This record gives sequence, C-alpha cells and structure tokens, in this order.
Amino acid sequence: MNGDRIDGRRGRRVRNDALCCTCGRVRTVAKSYRGTPPKEAQDPDLPRSCAWLRCDHCAAVTVHAVIGPRLPQGCAADGCDRERHNRRADQVRRRIERRLAGYIAEGITIVRDVPPADMHVDHASLELIEYDDPHHLRLRISAATPPPEILRALDAVEDIVDQRAKLGAWNAVPRGRWRGLALPLER
Repeated sequence: MNGDRIDGRRGRRVRNDALCCTCGRVRTVAKSYRGTPPKEAQDPDLPRSCAWLRCDHCAAVTVHAVIGPRLPQGCAADGCDRERHNRRADQVRRRIERRLAGYIAEGITIVRDVPPADMHVDHASLELIEYDDPHHLRLRISAATPPPEILRALDAVEDIVDQRAKLGAWNAVPRGRWRGLALPLER
C-alpha cells in the first residue's frame, strides 16, 4: 500500500473531534460531514459548528459540537455557541477571582452572596464601605448580580479604592462612623 486514498488524493483524511452534547464523549468526524437529524428531533437545524452523529455511548443520534481545528467552511473558528458562551463565562469568573484576590491582598474584606434584601441600597450590585478605621474597607457583593455586572462594578471599585473621597460623607451610627458607595445594578 502506498498511502494513496481511494479518491486519488494523497495524505490522510482531515478529521475533526466532535463532543457529544448529551454525554460528553469525544469521537471523530469527517470535515464536511453534517449528519442527518433523527425524526423525533425538536430543532433539526444546527449551527455550522455542530453535527448530528451517532454516539456509541448514548446509542442514539445526538448533537455533537465539532471542536477540531478544521471546522466546515464558513464556520466560526471558535466553536459552537454553547462552547463560546462557556468560555466567556469562565473568563469572566477567572477575572473576578483575580480582582477579588487582589483586593483581599490589599486588606479589603470581601462579603459575597449578600441577599438583595440585606444590601443597604435597593438594586445595588455591590457596596464599598469604609469604617472609621482608615484601613478597613468592606466590599459587599449582591447574590442577584450576574458575573459580567460584578466585573464591571469591580472596575469602578478600583478607582474608588485609590480615591476614597468618592465614598461620600461620614455617617454616625451607634456602632461607629462609616461611609460608603453603592454601585447600582444595570437594568
């Protein structure tokens, strides 16, 4: 055998990996193969980065996300919509964690998942509060705030931490003096 393919071209056939959207198993698929949807499929039309393939593990024809480097012509190179959404969500989550770790290193207390009813201002995504001790800042993050909004609010907090005059006037309560700023949730 000399390595020639039946169709007369030389070299290996180009194959992509495909991830089963039901069970998560990976298989390979020919570059141009799209598959045929089963009769009971609710939405037989798929994005160009997905294909209907038989999954050995599921023992049925299921949707597979094509994750290979050589996607069909005209398809976005960064995968299917679900894959892009998950990558963006992971990227936002990692950025939030890095920013919060930086604030903790600066001595700022982080309070996460505060119920919206416990926030000092209605519809606040986060609150930055300074107590009478000049080195004691507390950042309270509402549980109702979506991650992209938290990231935008943390960008604003960075400027405020450096210029504490933006926190407003001091308030006196029986427990001590404090001042703060609430960043509203964008609607």
